[in-house]
Order: sequence, then structure tokens, then C-alpha cells
Amino acid sequence: MADRISSLPDSILCDILSSLPTKEVVATSVLSKRWILLWRSVPSFHFDYNHDKYKEACTHFLQLVDSFLLSRDREQPLHRFCLTFDSTLDQTICIKTWITAAVSGRVQHLDLNCDRDIVMPSVFSCKSLVVLKLNSITVEDFSSVDLPLLKILYLNSVSLPRYLDLSQILSGCPNLEDLEVMGLACETKGKFNRLTKLVRASINENLLPLEIVKDVEVLLLNWVYQRNLDLDFDFQNLVQLELDLQANEDWLWVLKLLKHCPNLQSLVICIYKEALENMLGHIHKVFRHAFHHTLKHVVLKVTVVL
Repeated sequence: MADRISSLPDSILCDILSSLPTKEVVATSVLSKRWILLWRSVPSFHFDYNHDKYKEACTHFLQLVDSFLLSRDREQPLHRFCLTFDSTLDQTICIKTWITAAVSGRVQHLDLNCDRDIVMPSVFSCKSLVVLKLNSITVEDFSSVDLPLLKILYLNSVSLPRYLDLSQILSGCPNLEDLEVMGLACETKGKFNRLTKLVRASINENLLPLEIVKDVEVLLLNWVYQRNLDLDFDFQNLVQLELDLQANEDWLWVLKLLKHCPNLQSLVICIYKEALENMLGHIHKVFRHAFHHTLKHVVLKVTVVL
């Protein structure tokens, strides 16, 4: 039987291999001579380590990553670098080296999920980045943000230098289209500029003034209640809204918010089962409001805490 896959051009094979974990990509080198060096041109790396107790396994993982990064064809730009490192073993130096290598490789998609005890070098001046996702990361000091191509930014449980403001980061992302911010450890005292190209935003707590995201089409809010807040603007483009409610006061704010969403089509409300009984009256008011609104879909999600 003819090997039709091996007859495909390198560019297509590399694109297919980009969807696999890096360890599996390298394993394809044993298939035939055609595949021996092909993995070196794959523009994506995905490394995942979640063994906590075994130092030998960690050492083996570190050696593998070092080997892969050194052996890759450096003439090829690095499209994607994903790293998950879940361990109590301190490997800060190695991880810093890998991230620096990814940045110097003109990486376009950087996804890091590590430990807050690991202080990573700043990537906020990597001008090639289009997607940046940071989870459980502490970022070392940096002086400026310059991400002219960045379209997607996710910051989850990220610790930034004390003097740095979230507004400074966003001001360096003029083309941002998708923003997620949750559990961010930093100040929010600076002046925010409107993100005119933003289409989707997911915000935890009161980390951003709502006016900054008023032009989005999709908005997810956690901890929505803001005391004495007067909305003097409308969410004209908003068609999909998801709210995570945690207190009775939140419902008063929901009714107020809906009045400023003239084109809303889909509303999702998430609450905990334990609070459901106390909120039934408020839920009835919201659903009654939905019948006199442009809403087409209203969904109530109830979370059970085990």
C-alpha cells in the first residue's frame, strides 16, 4: 500500500504535526528516512510536565526540552511555544532559558502555565507575539510594553511588579481583540485607554472600568456588583453576556446593566446552588425583564460545590 501521507509536502506535514505534543512529534522520526529530520522544522512546541515527586523524571524532562530546542531548525520562525510545568522542584533557570529561546525565535503564540514561585523573564516586548496566555506566573521587572501584533491576551493568577499598572500593559496592545483577566496581582490605579478593537472580554473582579470594554460583542463578568456605580453609556455592540453572581446585591446591578444593553441576544447567569433559594425572587425579575428585551436566549447555570 502506498504511503500517501509521506508524499505530502513538508509544509503540510509540519502543519499536521503542530497539533501534537512535542514528544509524539519527535517519535515520528523512527517511521522512515523521510521523517528523520522533519520534526526539526515543526514550528510548534508543546511541553507538559506534572510530576511532583520524582527528581529523575524532572531531570529527564529538562534534558528533553533542552535537546528539542537546540536541535530545531532555527531558520524557521517559532509559531507556538506552550509549556505546562507543575512541580515543587525549582527549575527557574531552565524555564527562563526556554522562554528566552522562544522569544528570540520570534514566537507568535506563547502559552505558559507554571508556578508563581517561578519568576519568568518579561515577554511584554516580544513584538512578534499574536497570542499571549500566562497562568500562575510571576513576571520579573520590566520597563515597557510593546506588543503591536497582539490580538489575544489571557492573564490568570499572574503577579506583576508592584510599580506596574494593568493600564500600562493594555496601552502597549493597540490591536487587542480578546482579553481575559483573572486573579491579577497588580495595581489598577492608572488611566485606561479605550480598547477600540476589542471584541471579547472576560474580567474577574473590578480590575477594569467597564467603559473600557463597552464596545465588545461578548462580555463575561465575575463579581459584577459595583457599589454606587452609575452607567452613563450603553453597550451598543454587546450580543452575548455571561455573569457569575455571588451575592443578592449582584442582581440589582444585573437589572441595571441590562437596561444598557439594547442589542443583547444571549444572557447566561451562573450561580451556586447554595444561593439559589435566596435568589429566586431576583431570578424571576430578570427573566420577566427578558420577555420585554431583544434577548433570544436566557440560560441559568447552577454550580454544585462538592
